[in-house]
Amino acid sequence: MKKAAFLSFIMATTATLAVFAQTVEEDSVINRNITIEREYRPVIQDAGKINTQPQMLEPNVTRMTPQYTTDFSKPLQVEHNIHYLNAAELMYPSKNNKEGMARIGLGSAFNSLANFAYPLIKKPDMRLDFMLDHYGLFNRKAHSGTQAAMTFGKKFRTLDLYTGIGGSHEYYKYYGTIDSIDFSDPAAPKRITRPVDEIPSLDALWRDNHQWRANAHIGIRTLPANQTLRYAAEANYDLFHSRQGITEHTARFNANVDGEVGGNRLGLDFESRNLFYQNARPAATFNNHYILSLNPYYSFEKDAFDLRLGFRADLSLGWSGKQVFFPSPDIRFEWRAVPRMLSIYAGIGGKYQPNTLGDIYRENCFLNPDLQPADTYTPFDFYAGMKIKPVAGLLIDAYVDYQYTFNQYFFVNQGIGNASVSATEPNDRPAYYINRFNLTYSDAGLLKAGARISYNYHNTVSIRLHGAYNHWNVKQLDYAWYKPAFELDLNTQVRITRKLSAYANMDVEGGRFASVGNLRVGLDPKIDINLGASYALLEQLSVFVKINNLINNKYEQWYGYEVQGFNIMAGASFNF
Repeated sequence: MKKAAFLSFIMATTATLAVFAQTVEEDSVINRNITIEREYRPVIQDAGKINTQPQMLEPNVTRMTPQYTTDFSKPLQVEHNIHYLNAAELMYPSKNNKEGMARIGLGSAFNSLANFAYPLIKKPDMRLDFMLDHYGLFNRKAHSGTQAAMTFGKKFRTLDLYTGIGGSHEYYKYYGTIDSIDFSDPAAPKRITRPVDEIPSLDALWRDNHQWRANAHIGIRTLPANQTLRYAAEANYDLFHSRQGITEHTARFNANVDGEVGGNRLGLDFESRNLFYQNARPAATFNNHYILSLNPYYSFEKDAFDLRLGFRADLSLGWSGKQVFFPSPDIRFEWRAVPRMLSIYAGIGGKYQPNTLGDIYRENCFLNPDLQPADTYTPFDFYAGMKIKPVAGLLIDAYVDYQYTFNQYFFVNQGIGNASVSATEPNDRPAYYINRFNLTYSDAGLLKAGARISYNYHNTVSIRLHGAYNHWNVKQLDYAWYKPAFELDLNTQVRITRKLSAYANMDVEGGRFASVGNLRVGLDPKIDINLGASYALLEQLSVFVKINNLINNKYEQWYGYEVQGFNIMAGASFNF
């Protein structure tokens, strides 16, 4: 009841903050990038037009681009260093970097942070950037990542050439607890939770892991000034290697082209992806995989509306499934009912998605290394929404999304020993569910409804509030394991004086459940509040302090893995 009351107070507070929204920074055009497990945030620039120019997808990583300023909230947020740390990812400097940057931070619970970025070549038509980044937690819950990248870009009269290489190393411990469940009494199964190192027979599970990633890419694309014929092409190679003995090679080629036909655009998107595996674990079998995708479309670009009519066809070879052809629609519509004030949008799409080890380990690094993720197929994904700017700068975006996915994956705790028994098949021996995770699959429908409010008042106060409700309909499972029923996030930045800035953010997730054998375990709500401030001592030098997990909510991102509690970090950033 206390947590529920506190959560109600937090939500009321964020709603009150949203009422004071007055202006918002200019957003980009609609950016559709939905997956079944992540949120969709449609955005708009003054109810502007859909950007139908071919744009090559960058390497499949989360960019952590430094902003060269003494403002605390910018570069490389300190959130990379709090409690649950995500898997290390390659990063690629922005082509708009203006200066070099170095930053260092130290915190309680043996937290550390270090960043460095510098443009080796900086010309109007050519750029060579280097970046190094480290973040780490070094205690019983140790998790750290170190990554480096170098990118090169050259602009010609009508073309843009870009290329880059990068690599990363990630280290972490399997510190999670183990459950033993006694099903001898079917009416009341007993669950006992113990640290993994207290069970001698399972000592081998108390160990750390190392993962390496590497990437190389090269591409060309026409500059925006070229409106008659636009095209882009990119070749990309990704390497993922775990110390557990598995190496995944992903070679990808993307190309797209469109031309003007009768005042409209006729285009084609093409993608090929090849997955190859090397496996030193005799207990596991991994299949090579080949995927081809074609997406022809015809696009109408008018003053009052945009309409794209397309069709996507995915061909999968080398996988054990019988089906090899996966069709889906590609229709997008936006009507600027009141230019610069009101826009209504809708669309229906779909995709065949190969799930790689590199992707899955980013989501949950504590995965059992003996399995290869199966692919998922979303035959249709319908969305609709409305974006309103009632006054200059204030943006309100409400949307609804429904998608149905075959073979959607969910994480479950891995069982060993006598884990096959259940309450309906009692056994005197306990079942163990360890601190590793397996994947289970089910056809699933997801109905998502949400809204986003944001504003920026004279570049002094910035508030972004987003909330969403998720309703899952899972066919072959009891529940959508680890998927939240509702989500809420609030980010606020305030420039108090020219030199002093403050920052706060809050993330809330509720209604999550974990599967431990035949038991459904309710997870405590995630309520994560962080505060920070920075002060510019000089034009090039600033200091910062950050309080993470303010209320010391030791929720579990994954069952058995309690996140880092309250901690403080301080440091300095230098621009040159």
